[in-house]
Amino acid sequence: MPISNRSLPSIKIDKEDAPDVILENILQVIIEESLHRPSMLTLVVRNDYQPGDSKEEPWERQKPFQIGKIIKVGFSASVPKTEADQKKTEEIPYLFEGEITALETQFTEQTQAPIIVRAYDHSHRLHRGYHNRSFQNMTDSDVVEKIADEVGLEIDKLDDSGEPHDYIFQENQTNMAFLRQRAARIGFELFARDGKLNFREPKSEEPLELTWLDDLRSFGVQVTSAEQVKSVEVRGWDYTTKEPIIATADEEKLLTEIESSEKSGTKASQAFEKPQEPKRIVVDQPVFKRKEADAIAQAVCNEIGGQFVQGDAMAEGNPEIRPGRTVKLKELGPYTGEYYITETRHTYINRVYDTEFSVRGLRGGDLTERLADPSPLKPGQTLLVGIVTDNEDPDELGRVKVKFPTLTEDHNSNWARVVSMGAGNSRGFDCLPEIDDEVLVAFEHGDIHRPYVLGGVWNGEDAPPNTVSQNVQDGKVRLRTIQTRTGHKIQFVEEDQSEKAGVYVETKGGHKLSLNDSSQMMELMTSGGHRLCLNDQGKSISMSSTGNISIQAVGQITINGKMIMLN
Repeated sequence: MPISNRSLPSIKIDKEDAPDVILENILQVIIEESLHRPSMLTLVVRNDYQPGDSKEEPWERQKPFQIGKIIKVGFSASVPKTEADQKKTEEIPYLFEGEITALETQFTEQTQAPIIVRAYDHSHRLHRGYHNRSFQNMTDSDVVEKIADEVGLEIDKLDDSGEPHDYIFQENQTNMAFLRQRAARIGFELFARDGKLNFREPKSEEPLELTWLDDLRSFGVQVTSAEQVKSVEVRGWDYTTKEPIIATADEEKLLTEIESSEKSGTKASQAFEKPQEPKRIVVDQPVFKRKEADAIAQAVCNEIGGQFVQGDAMAEGNPEIRPGRTVKLKELGPYTGEYYITETRHTYINRVYDTEFSVRGLRGGDLTERLADPSPLKPGQTLLVGIVTDNEDPDELGRVKVKFPTLTEDHNSNWARVVSMGAGNSRGFDCLPEIDDEVLVAFEHGDIHRPYVLGGVWNGEDAPPNTVSQNVQDGKVRLRTIQTRTGHKIQFVEEDQSEKAGVYVETKGGHKLSLNDSSQMMELMTSGGHRLCLNDQGKSISMSSTGNISIQAVGQITINGKMIMLN
């Protein structure tokens, strides 16, 4: 038979039940849960007090609450329908588990000084402190596990995030900001529940059924084509192959599904005459592999599609309504369906327990913004990889044009000035990049119309002229080379190896000039074998030829020596 239940919340403080005097004087309990931020508890306890009151009894209610203590709060359903439901609700675990982070008091006109206790779930520890460090040869799941262990967080669900990354850097970020950024790149959720951390792919659990005007009081729902696109494209650059990385996702994975004829955002995006196939292009997320790009593309596609259906509801108090769970809403016409909860608000006020919940998609905002820094930069406000397409400047200013493969391969840049060593009036190191060279491009005042080529870079297809073993010895650079496209080169040798310390010039045809400091000699040699050597160490000059030697002068020739030998 139906029964009425307005029972007090269950509260534990450091594993001890809260005293009855606290439970009997509770004014408010508010628990706010979210997939996108730590869950928060606000507990307000009645505290009668007057100026000059010497009694300490009112403040006895504050003594159990101390910053750092663990607090648990639970509810049973506000109005169980049967005795079986009543028994079931008594078995429901605590709704909130966290740590007290703040204590407040409001001295009011009604001779009240209510005690306000604020607490966050254990994941709030991830917000404490900024870090600069690297993680090498680790998956994102490995990183989550390591950081959770550092801050003393237990893990409930840890899904496999895929292949390990060679290198990840946490750049002056809180652990929470860093881990949310990593989760966003692969479309994972990061949240705490029941005192444990979850790092998982979004997935619906067994749906909880609610019925309008029964246990669902009100529900506002919106289906919107705003921001919806036909596909998501992620563009990057693979410098090992000198090729762009392009990944596309055109079908979102939905956790919220309704019976409306508009089934998804990708379909709704094509409801207009033009543009027929709108696309979201992500260009500010450098990737090393195609799989990374695929994961980001699908994550952004899921996030955008998740914004297609949004809703807010008020229900009877029910501790089973939690973020990350699906509710099945019945008898709502075309809006009947399953909705993925992203936020909840459980309130206990005047001994009445209510639950509000929201449906906001897989992210609490725009994922493409969450992936980047708090203030996302336009491409022109960063450095971009460029591929030289034109080096014949009609104005003779030594400029080049490039294409930006991470943006588009169909359009060139404006003419880009080339930064050059010692550039000035008829002077400087004049060395234009070749067509198809990879270069690094910056922009004046962040304006993409004002590009500057900072220099060229090597890649997996365009290798340096020397190997590392030739260039470096015991961590010191012993060989530096300037080499042209056809093979002319100048080399500066600091320490002996196969080449002796000195400076060497060689043409493509094999003519050589050697300034050898180790042997204290200078040598000039042609590709045909003619040779002139000035040797300080041997105190000699020698000249040889594979053919004839001719000495001519318009004046006299003087030969002077201690002994002259002619053969």
